[in-house]
Formats: sequence, structure tokens, C-alpha cells
Amino acid sequence: MTAPIQFVVLKYKGKWSIRSGDLDQFFSVQREAMDAAIRLANESGKEGKPAVVLLQKSKTVFQKIWTYGESPYPPARSDLPATSGAPEPAKLADTVG
Repeated sequence: MTAPIQFVVLKYKGKWSIRSGDLDQFFSVQREAMDAAIRLANESGKEGKPAVVLLQKSKTVFQKIWTYGESPYPPARSDLPATSGAPEPAKLADTVG
């Protein structure tokens, strides 16, 4: 069995990035990067290439956040790790008011 394709979400030079092979896409918000990585991994799995999404927490620490064939698609927000960046609209109202 071949190893799954890895889509790694990481922060690089102040932006969130997805890296996998030659792919390098940038996003301003972590949630957008995770959502895009999961979408790409799901498409890869549908094409017969199993995939996994990893969140890089430090240089040597990675957290598996989604796996094709094991995790539901689309994932529930509660199934994903907490994100950093812009607060969600409801939380933004709490911080402003």
C-alpha cells in the first residue's frame, strides 16, 4: 500500500500555507487554509490517491487533522482543531462590545 499524499498546513512568513509536493498555496486565515487542504485531500482520495491533512505545530510536531476514507467530508467544525487568526463573527461581537 502506498503512503498517503500529505497536505501540510503551516504558517510561513506571516501567512498560512498549504504545501504538498510542488503545491504551495497561501491564505491570510488559518481556517481557509485548513478548509482548502481538506478539499484538496478529498479530491485526491476520489482520484484513488489516499491523502491526509497535517497541521504543522512546530518544526518537528505535526497534528493529523483529516484523513481521506476515515474522516467525514465535509468535517464538522467541532472535529477540527481551534484556529488562530480572525475571530468568528459571533466572537468578534463579544470582543468589541
